[in-house]
Amino acid sequence: MTVRPFHDTGVNADFFLVLFDEVQEHMADEGLPEERGQDPLLMQLERELQHTREQLATTIEQHETTVEELKASNEELQAINEELRSATEELESSKEELQSVNEELTTVNAELQARVEDTAKANDDLQNIIASTEIATVFVDKQIRVKRFTNSATRVFKLIDVDIGRSLFDITHSLRYSSLADDVKQAFETLKLIEREVESSDGKWYLMRLLPYRTADDRIDGAVLTLIDITARHMAEELARIGEQRLRLVAQSTNDYAIIVQDPNGVIVTWNAGAERIFGFSEKEVVGKDIALIYSPEDRKAHVPAREREIAAREGRADDERWHVTRDERRVYCSGVVTPISDPSFTGFAKIARDLTERKQREDANRDALAHEHAEREKASLSNQLKDDFIAMLSHELKHPLNLIGMKAEILPRLPETRGIEVVQETADSIRRAVRGQAQIIDDLLDLSRVRTGKLALSIAPVDVAAVLARITEASEREAAQREIRLSASNLDQPIYAFADAVRCEQIIWNLVSNALKFTDRGGSVDLRIARDGGMVRIDVADTGQGIEASALPHIFDMYRQGGRNPTSGGLGIGLALAKQLVEMHGGRIEAHSDGIGRGTTVSVWLPAAATQKAVPTRSEGRARPVAGARVLLVDNDSEATASFAALLELEQASVQVASSAEQALELLAKGPVDALITDIQLPGIDGYELIRSVRADTSLAGLKAMAVTAFGREEDKRAAHYAGFDAHLSKPVDFPELLHTLDVLLDPERHKEGEA
Repeated sequence: MTVRPFHDTGVNADFFLVLFDEVQEHMADEGLPEERGQDPLLMQLERELQHTREQLATTIEQHETTVEELKASNEELQAINEELRSATEELESSKEELQSVNEELTTVNAELQARVEDTAKANDDLQNIIASTEIATVFVDKQIRVKRFTNSATRVFKLIDVDIGRSLFDITHSLRYSSLADDVKQAFETLKLIEREVESSDGKWYLMRLLPYRTADDRIDGAVLTLIDITARHMAEELARIGEQRLRLVAQSTNDYAIIVQDPNGVIVTWNAGAERIFGFSEKEVVGKDIALIYSPEDRKAHVPAREREIAAREGRADDERWHVTRDERRVYCSGVVTPISDPSFTGFAKIARDLTERKQREDANRDALAHEHAEREKASLSNQLKDDFIAMLSHELKHPLNLIGMKAEILPRLPETRGIEVVQETADSIRRAVRGQAQIIDDLLDLSRVRTGKLALSIAPVDVAAVLARITEASEREAAQREIRLSASNLDQPIYAFADAVRCEQIIWNLVSNALKFTDRGGSVDLRIARDGGMVRIDVADTGQGIEASALPHIFDMYRQGGRNPTSGGLGIGLALAKQLVEMHGGRIEAHSDGIGRGTTVSVWLPAAATQKAVPTRSEGRARPVAGARVLLVDNDSEATASFAALLELEQASVQVASSAEQALELLAKGPVDALITDIQLPGIDGYELIRSVRADTSLAGLKAMAVTAFGREEDKRAAHYAGFDAHLSKPVDFPELLHTLDVLLDPERHKEGEA
């Protein structure tokens, strides 16, 4: 038995190797000579030990061999493992390559599919294009055998499906085209497009295009023959050619218009008969010369011909009207246009001109006549203005003494010595009526002048015409009673509204009533009626007076005509004329009717009716002495009129100061308080407008009320007074009750507001 240490490298561990060797038989063989002297067991053990050693040596050798073989096998296995790993990596790479190839194949397949779809769409588009254009197309090979054709080609070449492969020359066609074979040969030789316009036997025209068929690899594999129907175009060109020829004949033969064709430099190329008639040059004389020869010297110097060509080239045309010169140096006025000509055969300009000399001369004559007429109108306007100013000045000069007379008539019955005397009262009333009548005549003249010059403006508003008629009736009752005329009015119990100017409406009716009273004899009657007549308000003024003869009735509203009435009755014949003008300005009408001399007259007025009942308020009654205790400053350079005016106001218990100029008035205003300023506009030195401006500029006089009293009563005069700063404006001769009422309104406006409320 042998024990040895052993290290196993395979498992990396230490072991003990115990070897048992059977030596009994061996020891018996070798120890025979000594058997007698040795122990048999020992010998047996030795033999076994020896045998074991030998086996152990053999086993060690086998083990070492096995270990070496295992090492070799391990190395082989490692090599095989490496090879397997390499094979695996190669397989992975092959797999990725296969995937990449698969993706490429998928992409190629999609591209091929897209190309197939594009090809199909292209074929569809091509088929639709061919179908929509109806172009006859034939594809032939190099031997001119039919390869393909469109449906439109069957109408020209009589092709059918079985003709594919046949020579195109063997197929009957309707074209008058004998050089088809030569053109095909030329197309193959030159490899260029060949175009021809050919006619068919049925009268149609085609544009034939022959082009070699070139493949993608740049080979000529036949030809393509297309036929485009140009019958309509050919007919249009023929008509255009005929029309152009006719136009050329017309242009050459027309005499009304000069038609001149020039090259880009202005050299005349053609010259028609109209140009020869207008300018006097024959065609032989001007062809090849500059067109500037028909222009005036000043236009040549200004380079007008060249400028016209530049404008025509830039804008498409150049219009002009100017004077030209003829062969005999006469001047003719022509209206013309220069247009560019752009054609493959010619480039230049065409000038078309028309002789307007006679029209120009007529226009000049008319312009001179218009200028003369304008000058005459200006002269007439100036004359009207001067007349208007003269009438205004005349009114001013006439109203001054009337104002004085009126003031004296107002003073007379108010004096303590004459108060209550009936004769004095009647005398004062007569004077007042006379003053009012004269003032009305003057105002009528002014108003008529303003109407005729368009300076009279109306302030239209709903007006209670029945109330106006009632006030006029009441004011006229005393005059009618004195003349023993019965004055009556009907339908005045209810308001009747019209669209009118309240002042002018009263003026119209007052004129008609005054006119009726004037021409009615004692014992007669005047009847006033008012009623609605459709969309109008009708006012009738009927009298039983002198009447109007039939021949004079149409002229009753003419200026300065009294309609056949007795001229001894007075008047200037302007009342009805003014009434007619004012009524027509309101959009109404006025008519007169009479059965003849001695049978009375009826004058009817129609004014537009108003649906609303918002009328112009009437004047409310004032106090018995409205200016009692008021401090009044009178300014007027007419001392006699101022004294009468002051006396009247003092009789009404007012405190009055008098000034003859604006400077004196300002001094009095600076000395003490004043409630109201009454001043004339025309003052020596500083006028009334400057006076009121100075007053309004002084803050200490802010509460002062100012009234302008002047003989100028036009609307523009009233507006000027208002703009200057006056609170009120009254015209001379002054109606004293109206003046008192106006002062009462200015000095105590709150009481009047309460009264109106």
